[in-house]
Amino acid sequence: MALLLFAATGATRAFAAASPLEMRTEDERLVRWDLTADSLITHNDTEVLEAKGNVVLRRGNDVLKADFARYYMSTKWVFLQGNVVVRMGKDDMRAEQAEFDLRSRVGWLKNGEIFMEGPHAYLSGTRINKYWGDVYTFQNAKVTTCDTEDGQAPAWSLTADEAIVEMDGYARLVRSSFQVKGTPVAYTPYFLFPTKTDRQTGFLVPEFGNSSKKGFFYNQPFFWAINQQSDLMVNGEMMTKRGFMHGVEYRTQPSNTTKGWIRYDWLYDQERDTSGRDATLFSGETERTNRNRYWVRGMLDTRFDDPRWRLKADLDYVSDQDYLTDFKSGMGGFNRSRDEMFSWFSRDLQEKNKKRESGVLLSRDWERVTVSLYGAYTQNPTLGHGNYSRSSDTTVQRLPQLDAFLHKGRIFSSLPLEANVSAQAGYYYRRTGTRGARYEVVPTLTVPITGRLGSLITSAGVRQTIYNTESASQSRWEGELASWEAERGGRETDVTRTLPEFSSAASTELARVYDFKPTPLPLTNSTVGESRWQGLRHAVQPRVEFAYRRNENQEDNPYYDEMDRLMPHTEVAYSLTNVITRKRHTVVMEKNDKGEMVPKIKEDFIDLLRLRLEQAYDQREATRTDMRDRYERRPFGDVLGEATFGLTSVVSLYTRNYYSPYENKLTRHESGMGFVWPEYGHFSFGYDQRMKIDEYKRRRDSNIQYISTRAGFTLFGGSIGLDTGFNQDFKDTSNREVLFDLTYNHQCFSIIGRTVLEPDDKSYSLMVKLTGLGD
Repeated sequence: MALLLFAATGATRAFAAASPLEMRTEDERLVRWDLTADSLITHNDTEVLEAKGNVVLRRGNDVLKADFARYYMSTKWVFLQGNVVVRMGKDDMRAEQAEFDLRSRVGWLKNGEIFMEGPHAYLSGTRINKYWGDVYTFQNAKVTTCDTEDGQAPAWSLTADEAIVEMDGYARLVRSSFQVKGTPVAYTPYFLFPTKTDRQTGFLVPEFGNSSKKGFFYNQPFFWAINQQSDLMVNGEMMTKRGFMHGVEYRTQPSNTTKGWIRYDWLYDQERDTSGRDATLFSGETERTNRNRYWVRGMLDTRFDDPRWRLKADLDYVSDQDYLTDFKSGMGGFNRSRDEMFSWFSRDLQEKNKKRESGVLLSRDWERVTVSLYGAYTQNPTLGHGNYSRSSDTTVQRLPQLDAFLHKGRIFSSLPLEANVSAQAGYYYRRTGTRGARYEVVPTLTVPITGRLGSLITSAGVRQTIYNTESASQSRWEGELASWEAERGGRETDVTRTLPEFSSAASTELARVYDFKPTPLPLTNSTVGESRWQGLRHAVQPRVEFAYRRNENQEDNPYYDEMDRLMPHTEVAYSLTNVITRKRHTVVMEKNDKGEMVPKIKEDFIDLLRLRLEQAYDQREATRTDMRDRYERRPFGDVLGEATFGLTSVVSLYTRNYYSPYENKLTRHESGMGFVWPEYGHFSFGYDQRMKIDEYKRRRDSNIQYISTRAGFTLFGGSIGLDTGFNQDFKDTSNREVLFDLTYNHQCFSIIGRTVLEPDDKSYSLMVKLTGLGD
């Protein structure tokens, strides 16, 4: 009903109706607000409109509600009183009183509260002014991200005399205090935090704790959101025993095909290690005399205009052999960097007890052909610092290496004959020791035969290697798998190696289905969630594999990596696998073609039991003559027994055992269980035990066990998480390692307590994460 129909002679009239309010915004757009209420009253020749009872002003998704409203026609201002509820944009507001300019959407609130959906934050104040551009000021402000009942104090909050808040920006608090359950515990004259979920520049949550290596430590990071494609994080870590460590981390992803990550940490260490202790990283007595310590690492992936061209680069260089064990935890530690790189690039760093490798890989793909060019520098961190001189470095450098692959494919469409070829050409350089080129090609033919009775896959190939050695000399041991090189003088060229290789694998499956033929489930709303087993399938899968590589004397070959000393083998492996699979029907609610929710049958399968037995027989070991005086022949490998139980979707169990027929005992045991119940939590347990053994083909110097536990429980309005790890040498308790994490996750905060006990370090740390403040 039009408003002018009820504006006679300035009289006051009341009615229950709706009224459209049209106006132009500041940018001259014509907009319309719809007003509804139990009663409407006009004053002063319709210049003032009052609404009472269930007042609602609506324009699109913007809604204003109150018990009473007064609207001024000339100024387009509206005054609201009583149970005021306002929704403007993404923000929800509540207040005792409020006033807004409907054209510009500016105004004020008395004793009001604003809920920001993005960061899930509540901001309240005795008076709140709303300015153009979604900027607010607060008097006697209070900020929290905790959901609370009326009258209850939140788990944590920030109070301030004044506050300025930019939606999708920052909140600035003046003369602020931090409160826990309404009790002030800390004061700061100025506090700044982001108010949106997108990356924002600002301080992140610090790390702090105590360690026997570091002493008390405090690590404060600062995050700079440079733009939508890149960001920078800098941090400073104060350690009472080691000094001040600086860190810089840069990330960029300018497109879906290009991304990069690099980090650099450095410090001037207050401690040096000149004890010549037996390092855990590299064999031999090593020292660390340097005080300037650093680690730079990074990765890059990119594609060119032609996406078949790819470039990958890795950077990993460290100041000394002890850095990665001294600083393996925390923001700039080895563990976090390794996880970050694997998450971004799906490839791993070298273990912290290995040499560091940096390299660049350029590759090009065709339909069945891939060609790549690789260059790498491998660093031995033990050199210098009072140890071996850098001039005696015998580390192998690949500069460069060219690889080509013809991927497996049919030779003739009518014949089951497949071919693949790999080829490699590389130059291997040492500062001291043998260096030269290696050329290798490995063509392979495969005959896959499949039928009703099973499958037989047979492959035959030959590995042809040519060495072009520039210089040959006797060098010290190179890495864990190195061999002592033969002593030769002068220039050695055209040393060759020919290794035929053959493999064959035969497998089949025998299966039987047991159909229970249950009564069909009725499709009604009352049967939703009910399920019935439909049947079981039992499958038996025998498999036999044979692998052969000819014995070839390779002592005259130079040693660059483990591929220069390929061991011969004539081995057959046989296994038997049993799988019992359950089929089930469950009534669930799903949408039909009309978009209506209706009951339907959902079919699912689960492997209730998977049991595998496996063993191998080594023909060469059965005829071995080498070192018979020390090691008896043991051609039969350990019997592997593996069982996995998927009892339900809630509980799962597994066990894996290796039994030696010669030792008459287990040489390795693994077992674990998992329990998942969404309403109450989850629990998992793992146990890994490896026994001491001394054989011709393998050696383990001590018994080692590892125990891990992970659990989470819903408790006290939140969830408690427990993560423990225990690693111990049975005889030498100095090698014991224990990790214990206790986490409490609440709706608006998390508390993480960590204890790490290692042979050379004991650390305790505590981290509190407040939801919405740097999380």
